[in-house]
Amino acid sequence: AQRPPRPAPRVLATMTTTAVTVALAPAAPRVAATRRHRRPAPNRRARAGVVAKAVEIEPDGVLDDMPEGAPSPPAPEPIAARTVARAPLACPVSLQALDDAGYSRCNGLRYGKTDGIWDLTIGAATNARSSEPVSLQDLVRSFLPPELRGLIPTSSYLGTSTFETPQVAFAYERGWRDSFARAGFPGPDEEFRLAQARLMPFATGKCVVDASCGSGLFTRRFVKSGDYGCVVALDFSDAMLRQARTFASEEGLVDASSTDEATFINQEDGLLFVRADIARIPMTSDSVGGLHAGAAIHCWPQPREAVAEIARVLEPGGAFCGTTFLTPQLPFADDETQQRVDAAMRELQTAVVGRAGGTRGFRQWNKKDLRDLCVECGLVDFECDVRGGFIFFSARKPAPVA
Repeated sequence: AQRPPRPAPRVLATMTTTAVTVALAPAAPRVAATRRHRRPAPNRRARAGVVAKAVEIEPDGVLDDMPEGAPSPPAPEPIAARTVARAPLACPVSLQALDDAGYSRCNGLRYGKTDGIWDLTIGAATNARSSEPVSLQDLVRSFLPPELRGLIPTSSYLGTSTFETPQVAFAYERGWRDSFARAGFPGPDEEFRLAQARLMPFATGKCVVDASCGSGLFTRRFVKSGDYGCVVALDFSDAMLRQARTFASEEGLVDASSTDEATFINQEDGLLFVRADIARIPMTSDSVGGLHAGAAIHCWPQPREAVAEIARVLEPGGAFCGTTFLTPQLPFADDETQQRVDAAMRELQTAVVGRAGGTRGFRQWNKKDLRDLCVECGLVDFECDVRGGFIFFSARKPAPVA
């Protein structure tokens, strides 16, 4: 019998994956063999003409060296370079500057930090603080771990004590803040853009304060922008500051191990966490390039004293900006009519529900009340942006009159 014709060679083809490159060579013709004298089967890899590139694969399935042509993993968000400036921290009693170790030369009080947070409230001096509890609340709080002491708030004002609790600190960026959209808040990115437009360019390279910083939602954005020489995250709530520092550490903005009480004031790469009363800001006068207070002023128990303090610490030319909830607007009412109606409603609320729900709770604001407050505290160039129940406002500290 005649030998069957030799099959035509296969067309050379190449198949490439991210891990190996396979070349299909012409297949060799089959040779008839008896069962007894069968030739050993050739190596499958050699018969198929497999050409493999040496690539190491870790046990977890991750390539040790990415092959050519493979997509690169996304790069982390870059943090702009900046010049670090000294934070102008001051003794909350004398309002005179602290040295780098937290010592006040004018009265001998020394302040320190615990778990990376400076406590600059009145009575927090480490060399003048009583070690014994002075009330039943202090006694109970002393038995709790630091991260749970907010379960027994130190403030009796509802707008402050609510945010002292660790459960609110935990929930703030995990759904709580998202609910503000129903009132018209445009979201953190747009709110940050509005703030930047007012703080810059005057505050470039200077110290900026994120007052009532909460969990650091905007603090982290200020740091990442690289526009400022120093960012101070300031809040009365220790629980919020702990959460803010945790988030900053997770994003590589602060060294999580840098919690030693002996660490100097400006050794945190331009980011400090400070517990303080907004109505007694522990900073020297005319030392802050700008101050931001996002979704905050409606929680302040003494907004007039707070804005007066803001005006004191701002450098001439520096801006104060913030956001809050707007009172329900009357159709066709001008600003003065709206202000009078809001004042009457607050008085009625105080009379009906008492101080806990009236003057001692949360307060909504209108445009004229915010403008008048800024004017009373010596600020100028008031501007606002209203979107539904949301209002962004800003004012500036004027230059001294020659």
